[in-house]
Amino acid sequence: MNTFLGTVIYKGERFMDNGLRFMEMVVPNTGSSGSDVPLLVVPNRAAGENFDVFQPGARILLGGRLYPNKQDYKMYVIPNQQFMLVNDKNLSINKVNISGSVGYIPDQTKDDLFTFTVMCSAPAQVVLDHNWDDSLSFRMESWGEDARRLDKMLHVGRQVSVEGILRYNTWKAQDGNMRGSYQVRVRAGLYAAFGKNKKLVNQQENSSETSVKKVEVEVLAPVVTLPVVSVNPGVSANVETCPSSVNLDNIPF
Repeated sequence: MNTFLGTVIYKGERFMDNGLRFMEMVVPNTGSSGSDVPLLVVPNRAAGENFDVFQPGARILLGGRLYPNKQDYKMYVIPNQQFMLVNDKNLSINKVNISGSVGYIPDQTKDDLFTFTVMCSAPAQVVLDHNWDDSLSFRMESWGEDARRLDKMLHVGRQVSVEGILRYNTWKAQDGNMRGSYQVRVRAGLYAAFGKNKKLVNQQENSSETSVKKVEVEVLAPVVTLPVVSVNPGVSANVETCPSSVNLDNIPF
């Protein structure tokens, strides 16, 4: 799963070097950090009327699938529902749902920040040169208690489903050009992992190997036997055995 639903601002048409025509939109930034999130929307039948209807600056409710591109580092959207004009300027929606497997977990540098990558599959898109065999990579970030919990839950290869918000961070590179990257910030508590937690299983196995099993041994006292002599004179004594617990005080010798 790689779906997006959000209120965006239409910026205008955008022509790529290959001649393809896209709709350029941005998701307004709502936090104290980060920038507006640029998107390139592929017009299709699901979106309905688009190019000749909306003017730059129009607020639109956009729903579709996200396709990050590894070659030009842009984020494309394939609409899966009709565009809706949003008149309420206070309405702000930014929701991303990603489901797949954990592909990479880098070394963590902060106690309250946990970052990882989720790989997922998506329908083929000829216009984006994407097929079913290609995997889409999404960078994820979580903070606070969610970061500590996900650090314990996740490992490379584990299936996970996450809801978050789409963000875009920019910085100035050494060559002087501005760079940008997309991230999905995990919403508090809106995630689930599936399958066995290998981290927990490994901890339990290591604990069982190092623990010493105590075996109780029951010690039984040996049984001592003594001979019994016949009390009648002249009668041959039959030798028998009896346990040591028999009282022998009244037997004449």
